[in-house]
Amino acid sequence: MSTSIQPRRHIAAAAALAAALAVGITATAPLDTAEAQPAAAANAAAAASWPTVKSGHRGADVTTVQLLLNARGYSLKADGVFGSGTAAKVKSFQKAKGLTADGIVGPNTWSKLIVTVRTGSKGNAVKALQLQLTHNGYTTNADGAFGARTAEKVRAFQKAKGLKADGIAGPNTWAALVRGGGGSGGGSGPVTLKFDKGTNTNSRLYVLKGGKVIASYRAGSGVTTNECTTAKGWLPTATYSIGGHWKNYNGSLIKGYAIRLADKRCNNGTGTLRTELFIHSEMTSSGGQGSTEQRRWDGVGDYKSNGCIKLHPNDIKSLFKVLDKNGWPKSLSVVN
Repeated sequence: MSTSIQPRRHIAAAAALAAALAVGITATAPLDTAEAQPAAAANAAAAASWPTVKSGHRGADVTTVQLLLNARGYSLKADGVFGSGTAAKVKSFQKAKGLTADGIVGPNTWSKLIVTVRTGSKGNAVKALQLQLTHNGYTTNADGAFGARTAEKVRAFQKAKGLKADGIAGPNTWAALVRGGGGSGGGSGPVTLKFDKGTNTNSRLYVLKGGKVIASYRAGSGVTTNECTTAKGWLPTATYSIGGHWKNYNGSLIKGYAIRLADKRCNNGTGTLRTELFIHSEMTSSGGQGSTEQRRWDGVGDYKSNGCIKLHPNDIKSLFKVLDKNGWPKSLSVVN
């Protein structure tokens, strides 16, 4: 899209002035080792889409508010319940920031509350980020330490949302995470799955809603790129019908969380018929971790499979939550 140089200069100058003014009014630094992000740097369109969180609400967005309040020095329990104690802390924060002290977390409060975090950051703001990543389908351990795995998940989320994939969680990334609402972001329309083959142990499974990515997971398939090799080749490139799904499947090889895929011939439908195809993990029939290697996830080597799509145990559980919320797909496309 073409844009004249003069408006660009005006926009850049306005942004620079707003950022400079914001530095002067940001007086309270967060207690955590994370950098406070001036509200003026937030994208105006994104700010307008922030969800409203208020008394009586429960869930991940409430926990996020509570963790960010802790990061800002307003100590309270992060239990995911927006009660009178949380409302009081929100009002105190709003008053300190010159906002209407109504105890309701809307766009203006969100833009003041969020904290920019990046590799090396630690504390409650990082925990809030990790929680939101997980609830958007990018499963991350909420340990409060922004390490390599968290950075990887942030970049993957940013790429899926069309943001600059720099691994830094600033205003636009926070807005996209919270708008996602635990995996419900994206457009309206049918839910589908797409498996993008990278390598046998480092490919990616995407959940799309209305053609827009709402979640993605690292995945593996097979131990060779020859899709006609029975029980070893990765999943043939094709579109698959999706059958049933279970949380306690008890097959001879596949157990626990499992999604059945239709049988498919390799080599554009002319080769070997591949059967017993699933999206699954390594777990027991109850969905837990067992004592034997086949029933226990030990590390990245376990992304190897007999030709199915294999996810980390936490990721397949997250996938089920996303699909339970958004609707179960009827098809999976496998692409190179």
